[in-house]
Amino acid sequence: MQHHLYLGTDGTSVFMLFKKHLMKIFCFSGFSVATTTTSTSTPQTLCTSAEWNSAGITVISNLYRPHDVAIDSQNNLIVADTENRRLQIYFKNGTNVTLLKKVEILRLFIDKFDNIYAAESFGNEIKRVSSDYQSITTVAGTGTPGSALDELVLDGQPGLYVDSNSTLYIADTGNHRVIKYLWNSTSGIVVAGGNGQGPEPNQLNGPYGIYIDEIHEIGAIYICDTFNHRIQKWIEGASVGITVASSADQLHDPVAILLQSTSNQMIMYIASFDHSQILKWIPYAQEPLAVVAGMSGSVGTGADQLFAPRGIKFDKDWNLFVADTGNDRIQKFLFNISSCAKQ
Repeated sequence: MQHHLYLGTDGTSVFMLFKKHLMKIFCFSGFSVATTTTSTSTPQTLCTSAEWNSAGITVISNLYRPHDVAIDSQNNLIVADTENRRLQIYFKNGTNVTLLKKVEILRLFIDKFDNIYAAESFGNEIKRVSSDYQSITTVAGTGTPGSALDELVLDGQPGLYVDSNSTLYIADTGNHRVIKYLWNSTSGIVVAGGNGQGPEPNQLNGPYGIYIDEIHEIGAIYICDTFNHRIQKWIEGASVGITVASSADQLHDPVAILLQSTSNQMIMYIASFDHSQILKWIPYAQEPLAVVAGMSGSVGTGADQLFAPRGIKFDKDWNLFVADTGNDRIQKFLFNISSCAKQ
């Protein structure tokens, strides 16, 4: 089902065309979001020694348990304001829009065309908002929880990823599997897990964040196997996963993951929910290379602290944005360009 959105002539009202009836659904007012001017010295890729300021900047604070944040090509921020049951867009010109209301959004992903994908909890569906915000389409899920290939169980924080071919990958958390939908398909294909809940190499236990390697090992899926406290790499076509990070002490309940490539390897950036830290980890290492955010090592509201972070994203200048869920805010950690100057 498609809905169509229209911006009112007053510049502050948004209307939805739903089953041939036009309804006013929300208004918005300005909200300032800190932005960063692109520097000509910003590296194209991150180096192994990349560092960020230890003190974060609060860029959005009027939230209630935000689960995720995403950034489009224009550096606008999209926020899953989860417990307020709305999807927010904060434009870099200082205005903000409530794009969706009365929905519990758990995870976000923005594809190369700036379409917004949102995992919606109550409907167990994935919504796609067009880049011009004119239409909203259900692209996965039937609205009913289940284990069939056209059904999802979106518990916790199901991961999303859309690759360069517009293939949608979903961490189907309650079914303990990762499933992919080809463009315009109505049912998915299981690509990881799907063998019941458990700790075996062919199993997953509540998978949350996912990321696809599109550079080195094309099609390999990196999975936050959350309740097994490990990161699994699932090579395309494989029947079992490979553990690339695991530590009950330092990697308890990983919930989100980003991959970045250096000249010869991948580096993982992982949100550890229980430890309230963002970790930099080289695959197969026994411990993290560094703590990127949450440097204090303790839960709190300070600039160098986090509380149960759930979502992480880089902008085009490698600044790190964190959905600091327990503190009801979005934090921005500035990238230290000089940390990669010699590499």
